[in-house]
Amino acid sequence: MNAMGRFIALILLIFSLVSAQDYNRYFLVERIFITPFLLKYAHDLGVDEEQIAKIKEFAKETEKEMERNKKILNYLMKKAKLMMLTGGDEKELKEVLSDIAYVKLQMSLLNAKEVKFIREVLTEDQFRRLKDIIVVRFFDFHR
Repeated sequence: MNAMGRFIALILLIFSLVSAQDYNRYFLVERIFITPFLLKYAHDLGVDEEQIAKIKEFAKETEKEMERNKKILNYLMKKAKLMMLTGGDEKELKEVLSDIAYVKLQMSLLNAKEVKFIREVLTEDQFRRLKDIIVVRFFDFHR
């Protein structure tokens, strides 16, 4: 990866970590931002351009679905708050809250699908090393 590519990957990683706190409210389980880590450390991991292209294309499609789900969640959360404030019907409120939980479940499953896809594209050794980097960075970042 050239210097510009590394710079862009670094910016994506920084943005993903800074916005992770707010973004994680859309997931049942805190999102694993695996693609930015992969792009940042691709050279060190020995990831080739073909692997990167496959992962970027998958991530692009996944992000479209996540953005759609975020919009749905924002709408549902506003609706639930309004129902709470106005004394809305409890049965309807339960349905809206169930919908919120379902969409958050879908978001977490999309993240799991992304991790699985990357695991399948990388070699076993590349994925193990990427996982080690993420675990170290994740726990260092959150201390």
